[in-house]
Amino acid sequence: MEHELSTLAAAARERRSVDLFLRAAVEGFCWAVLSGVCGKLLWDSATPPLFFWPLALLDLLLLLDGLRSYREGRANLRRELRLEARVKELRTVLGIDS
Repeated sequence: MEHELSTLAAAARERRSVDLFLRAAVEGFCWAVLSGVCGKLLWDSATPPLFFWPLALLDLLLLLDGLRSYREGRANLRRELRLEARVKELRTVLGIDS
């Protein structure tokens, strides 16, 4: 059990969900700003300028990658919470936490 505890404790210290949530938040912010730029370009132009289409594609890619990062972050958070619960359970069984 002590070997399992040391293995799980090392795995529980790695918090990838935080990085993924941060990435999703930054991409969401960039997506919102770029959406505003694209909307302003469409509103002010009779025909969209040529550089609108690459910006719109980048905007879509930011949205999709931000959603993917958020979903991965949620999945990693669930895994991390299960690991933490198991580590707490093992620490209680071994008498480390009273």
